[in-house]
Amino acid sequence: MAKDLRGVMPALLTPFDAQQQLDIDSLRRLVRFNLSQGIDGLYVGGSTGEAFVQSIAEREQVLEVVAEEAKGKITLIAHVGTVSTEESQQLARAACRYGFDAVSAVTPFYYPFSFEEHCDHYRAIIDAAEGLPMVVYNIPALSGVKLTLDQINTLVTLPGVGALKQTSGDLYQMEQIRRAHPDLVLYNGYDEIFASGLLAGADGGIGSTYNIMGWRYQAIANAVREGDNATAQRLQSECNKVIDLLIRTGVFRGLKTVLHYMDVVSVPLCRKPFAPVDEKFVPELKALAEQLMAEKR
Repeated sequence: MAKDLRGVMPALLTPFDAQQQLDIDSLRRLVRFNLSQGIDGLYVGGSTGEAFVQSIAEREQVLEVVAEEAKGKITLIAHVGTVSTEESQQLARAACRYGFDAVSAVTPFYYPFSFEEHCDHYRAIIDAAEGLPMVVYNIPALSGVKLTLDQINTLVTLPGVGALKQTSGDLYQMEQIRRAHPDLVLYNGYDEIFASGLLAGADGGIGSTYNIMGWRYQAIANAVREGDNATAQRLQSECNKVIDLLIRTGVFRGLKTVLHYMDVVSVPLCRKPFAPVDEKFVPELKALAEQLMAEKR
């Protein structure tokens, strides 16, 4: 079911204009920029995409635009998760309509749902997705949902589940999941441990910083496949220097600022309540944009 889902996939950002509305032209440029990096797919409408500060209609529009630019060229995964099962189903049906290859959903959050309620939520979305494989999205640091290994094992064996996006620093758990489910497509979620995640059994990764340096992550994946762990470690360190800066600036706004100076997005703003990047970081981010553009060439 999920054979074609493996690979290096940016978690796509969502550009906004100065009035906080979707910037469709910048979104199209961002998709094309990612395609030019040689990535394997796009993960659309997730945490990095600021999905939870968008309306359902806006999220559907983003799916439609991305499909227009990239359908048939790379793998497209639509993150359709919300707290509401009905809204998640609506987005899953949109993903089918626009020709996505898979859907994904974060565990429903905020309210203390039982595990059986989580399972029912996923079953309902899978049913609405009309045969598209489900990528379960485990991100306990943001969702507040702390799944046990047994619960993860249950979720990934629900009929229709083809992959797991494991955004956790627990590499022991990553290896345990791989050992228990050798055929499951397993994504590393934290960019800063991508190489380590691959060694622990991940098939690929989905990450925010792939938007600005996806070719580096492809090179890490190639090095690990070839057994060249020294090169993988060196490249990971280069990525982590960038991540160190983005953590100081705020990751999403820092990424958008870099993409602004790469001439990809017009306005480097996230949607409120996210604040703009602090001006003191702009020179470093501009220099990073210039460095990465030179390297990409």
